[in-house]
This record gives sequence, C-alpha cells and structure tokens, in this order.
Amino acid sequence: MPRITKRDIYREYGIEYFKAGNDKIGKGVYHFSTLAGDLIYSVTLASGESVEMRGTCAGTCAGGYCVNGHYKRRQSVKNSLANKTELAREHMDFLKRAILAQIKADKIKFVRIHVTGDFFSRAYLNMWIEIIKANPDTTFWTYTKETAAECAFNALPNANIVKSNIPEIGYNFGKAKYIIDIYNFLKGIGKPVYICRCGMDPNQHCTNCKGCAKSEYVLFLEHGTDYNAAVDPDFPALCKLIDAQGNMYLD
Repeated sequence: MPRITKRDIYREYGIEYFKAGNDKIGKGVYHFSTLAGDLIYSVTLASGESVEMRGTCAGTCAGGYCVNGHYKRRQSVKNSLANKTELAREHMDFLKRAILAQIKADKIKFVRIHVTGDFFSRAYLNMWIEIIKANPDTTFWTYTKETAAECAFNALPNANIVKSNIPEIGYNFGKAKYIIDIYNFLKGIGKPVYICRCGMDPNQHCTNCKGCAKSEYVLFLEHGTDYNAAVDPDFPALCKLIDAQGNMYLD
C-alpha cells in the first residue's frame, strides 16, 4: 500500500479530509462531512470542473439546519463539501486510506462523522466501520436519519450513532416546547436521553461532553434557522430542564 501523506492529499484534491473543530464542537474534534439534504447543488470541484451534485441524505432530511443558513449560502462551503462527496462516492478506497493516514499522523482522538450529510450507501457505511475498528483509541460519533444504519455501530465500543429521526416521534431537533415534550416522553418510557447544551452554553462543546458518544437519544435546540430561542416563551423552561438533567457526560 503506498504511503499517503497530508501533502499528497492537498496536492491531489486541494482539500483536507478532516477539519479541526470550531468554538461550538471544540478544537479537538475533527469532522468529515458531505453535501446535505436531497438537494441538487451547483458546485465547482478542486479540478475546476463545474458540476451539478445531489446531497447524500436521500430525502430523509427535509428541514434541518444543514440545508439552510451557512451551508446553503456560502459557495465555498458547498464546493468543499462537494469535493468530499465526490471522493466518498467515486474514490472510496483512496478516501479510506487518506483518513486512516490523517488519524495516525495527527493522533486524532475525537471524530464527528457528518456535521452535514448521511450514510448514502452500505459500502460507505462499511468504510467507516473499518476505519473505526482500525482506531480503537479514537472516539467516533455521528447522527443518522437512515433507519437501516442506526444500529450499525452497536458492536463498536468506541463509536455511537444518535437517532436523528425517532420512531413515532419525529426529528431530534426543534423549538423549545418540542424538545421539552420529547425529553419528557423518552424519560417516561425509560430511555436514556440527553439535551445538548452546545450553542447555549459557551463553555460547553464536544470535547468536554460525551453525550453524543454514549447516548442514542440526544436532543438539540433548533439552530441555524430563523428561530430565535431568546424570544421563545418556552426557552426558560427548557433551560431549567437542562440544568436539572445535570452534566452526566462531562469529564
């Protein structure tokens, strides 16, 4: 197997596979994403070719933040995601070797799969399973609306999939009242559930909370849309509920 370096990656495709985290998810969390939704995007690949490319969510994501706001408006973001999508669809073996090389070279300990996008094929899902098995000291987590994929990591002690589409309930994100209702319902039937503080508490991010790495039910207050939680009359009640649940996953 030829040795792949980060320099090779940059020169070949003009992108970095994993991006380091931000102030929200934490600088120590690396993430890999693809185009979101079931939309058709007009994008420019690293080769300079302009193409039309479909997102990877196969119609399962109708109104999430990943198909709105920052991810919808900025062409540079769409182009970057399109490059990763192209690699995942057309050059999966190369992508797998490149990701393995970067995890080793950068000693990556936390990986969030899909800030945007989803598992679009069994082969792509298997690629991630092989990467996870090869890195037992790295923690991986992701979210999926694909019911066929939601149990795929169950046998992997260092990986977790959060249900983004909860059967008979709906999506795991929404406005304050919706999150309160879902939380109370899941607690009432004995399910482990956690409301994410990220985006509300500036000191909370994925490097000091392992909620998504441990629980199959994690709820998120709507963000990245026109919704303004600060003026929602139910938001104070949600904040009280979050405080009451404690920091069960904090290190």
